[in-house]
Amino acid sequence: MIKEIITYPQTPSLEFGANVRLFDAELFKLIDDLKDTMKANDLNALAAFQIGSPYNVIVLKDGDDYIELINARVIKREGSVESVETTAYFPGLSAKTKRYKKIKVMYEDREENQQFLEAEGERSIIIQRKLDYSFGSNFRVRLDDAERKLFDSKLEFGTNAITDNGCPTVFKRDKILHTFKYTFIAALVGVAFSFFLSDANLVILKVVENYTMLFMLSLLVIYFFYAQYEGRQYKNCSSCQIGNIIGVTAISAFKLLVLFALNYFFVW
Repeated sequence: MIKEIITYPQTPSLEFGANVRLFDAELFKLIDDLKDTMKANDLNALAAFQIGSPYNVIVLKDGDDYIELINARVIKREGSVESVETTAYFPGLSAKTKRYKKIKVMYEDREENQQFLEAEGERSIIIQRKLDYSFGSNFRVRLDDAERKLFDSKLEFGTNAITDNGCPTVFKRDKILHTFKYTFIAALVGVAFSFFLSDANLVILKVVENYTMLFMLSLLVIYFFYAQYEGRQYKNCSSCQIGNIIGVTAISAFKLLVLFALNYFFVW
């Protein structure tokens, strides 16, 4: 049966890491539920804890088959590796973690036979992440202080777009303002030249000025929405940027209005 995967901020259970003692029909149903849920959500691995069970059971996809890890424990660890992890518990969010590069796991199969599994690379990371769940935790506890603060910002705002907690002094949106500024200056020069042009050239200038103002209006709209999107990536200055964005947009809109008035009285 397909089960609901528990996601943040729900707490799956206050019980966790319970060893399986009875290898009976109830256990086999739990394993089948894990497999069905994995298939439905296109997952490579799932811990019983993620569907609300306290038992230390993990199902790992192995090609077209599955490996059933019951009462799993890591008994050997080698090296370290840094990876960007995602998990169903924090949908749409990722974090940079440090894991063991290679591990050896001791577990039991459904016949209660002791088994061993060596894993490295991506499989090693997946197993370690699922074992975190089996013992009531998640990858957040594996993050260093800076990465944890960044991840907490992602949780707060519900987006993976946040890339830094600091507030930069230069933004990509500034390029839009620079384009607006130089276009505004060019349009003013056009108005000044209107006093020296013949009637035929004045008609051409009117068309150019109209398209220029339309272009500037488009830049202003793009700036307003993109600036808000960019600001949300920086937690510590997102609130103070709102007033700045509105102020810059208002000033730029006033400049555009002045340009419109100059064209109305001197060019049109």
